[in-house]
Amino acid sequence: MRKNRGTVPERKKYREDSFSGRFRRGLSYLKDYRFSRILVRYFLLLFVCLVLPATGLSFWYGRQLRENTRQEILRRNEASLIQAYENVNSVILSVKNMAYSLSRNSNVQYLATRSSVNDDTTGTLDSLIEMLALIRNANDYIDSIYLYFAGPKEVVSELGVSGYGEFQDKEALEAFSGDMPERVKLLARAKNGQYPYLLSVLYPVSLGRGNNAGLAAINIDVEKLGDYIGSGRYRNTDYAPRLLIFDDTLETLVYSDEYRLFQEKEELDELRGLTEREEGFSVICTLWDTSYVVSGIRSEDDGLRYLYLSTMEEFAEQNRAADSRMRNIAILISVVCLFLASLLAVWVYRPIRRTIRLLSDMSMLTEWDRKEHVDEIEAIQRSILSAKKERDDLNEQVKERLVSLHNAQICALQTQIDPHFLFNTLEVIGNTAALLFNGDNKVTEMIYTLGKMMRISLATENYLVPLEEELEHVKLYVKLVEFRYHGRVSLHQEIPEELNRERIVKLTLQPLIENAIQHGLAHKRSDGRIWLRGEKKGEDIYLYVTDNGMGISDEELEKLTEQLDESAITRSRHIGMRNVDQRLKLIFGEEYGLSVGRSEEGGLRVTIHFRTL
Repeated sequence: MRKNRGTVPERKKYREDSFSGRFRRGLSYLKDYRFSRILVRYFLLLFVCLVLPATGLSFWYGRQLRENTRQEILRRNEASLIQAYENVNSVILSVKNMAYSLSRNSNVQYLATRSSVNDDTTGTLDSLIEMLALIRNANDYIDSIYLYFAGPKEVVSELGVSGYGEFQDKEALEAFSGDMPERVKLLARAKNGQYPYLLSVLYPVSLGRGNNAGLAAINIDVEKLGDYIGSGRYRNTDYAPRLLIFDDTLETLVYSDEYRLFQEKEELDELRGLTEREEGFSVICTLWDTSYVVSGIRSEDDGLRYLYLSTMEEFAEQNRAADSRMRNIAILISVVCLFLASLLAVWVYRPIRRTIRLLSDMSMLTEWDRKEHVDEIEAIQRSILSAKKERDDLNEQVKERLVSLHNAQICALQTQIDPHFLFNTLEVIGNTAALLFNGDNKVTEMIYTLGKMMRISLATENYLVPLEEELEHVKLYVKLVEFRYHGRVSLHQEIPEELNRERIVKLTLQPLIENAIQHGLAHKRSDGRIWLRGEKKGEDIYLYVTDNGMGISDEELEKLTEQLDESAITRSRHIGMRNVDQRLKLIFGEEYGLSVGRSEEGGLRVTIHFRTL
């Protein structure tokens, strides 16, 4: 059967009660000083983790965007300058070709040889005037065109012939000289001393052999030239791009999109410092209290200097929009941080409040910790630290006891070998004394050697000694053995000097050499040899004790290897090797110790593995 969930009003009342209950719990949390503090912490944490990185990233991205936009504006300004330069230069180049063609025209060459142009009766003059008028009318940017003949001092234009003295525009003709080079000359000047400026393209009329008979002049109206290239007429707008053309001396503003600059010449001084550069350039600077992108280039052919100016207002507007977006994002992230901090604070504070209540019920909180202004984590930490202190005290006691037990075990293992060795040595001394009853000096020498060995072996200041001290102990032992075996046993050391200062467990080598003699060389009638070799690999040190004795069978070798792997010391033939192996493992670790195998000389090879301390 379906469970009865109540009527609609009851469910509505339940939802209202549930909402009011959550609201009251939320208010109770906000009134709790500890919860408020957690809320503030999480908000600051999220603010630092989210808002600051986002702000930093936005700032970095904004800088990159500004730089990219800046570079794009520079490239765009340079492209506009190049386009304007190419348009103007193409017109000037076209006019230069016209001037050259005009100076080489057959009619002009013919009239240049005449003593007076007006004396022409062949119609050449009329044809020339018509041609000049045609050129003038075909090109709107040409203000005027005329030919000057130096012999008769007469000027021919599309209007007819006039004498030099009567001609109004003599400024361009003053550039003529009989020996001027045969190349185009560009002259920037004002027509009748006022704007618009003219660009006069001049080319000499030469009769050959450096003899100039006249001058062809074509005058370009720069205002009409601006209309022709699409730059537009003079204007006074504040933010439109501007094209400026200076002459090579920087004294004359040949062309400007803004008429105001022709009237206020002092404002051009700020630009002249930029146009002095020979190479092309693009910079951002402040001119007339406004930020501009200025790109400049100098024409190699005629020396004209071109400037293209664009305001940074568009760039500034983009920056303002980006800054506004960044502020809105920061506000939004802050609101999200506050919401997330509230959720995290509730989620974290619930178990903390239960923990504090539990500690209070267990009487683990002091009266001071129960106060509301005390940090909740601090109160819990005090309880944990108190329990940790008790545990650390117990661990310290256990550690001290383990160290004492460890040292005692090492000392026990180390002293276990002394009686074993001492008894064997005394047996040798007894046998020798029996043979040399008459008081031979060999007994005295043996006893002296034995005393030195005992002093070394019974010293208990430290269970780690330098390798050279251990080698000295081995030499004394071998010297005693030589008395017993009458030179049948010899020791050969091949230990690098760099290992002499390395620290090794005391009484490591002597038991191994004793083992080699007793189990490998005792039954050898002559030429019993023991080799001591060593090497260092990184921090690990390897010593090798090998002999040319009778060796052992595979079964015995396997059994000996198993005995060395056992953790407990048991009775066996090779108790000395077990003793040494255990002491090495206790001091250096389980990965160190002894390993056995067959030697190339036919006997047993024992490898001692330890490390630098």
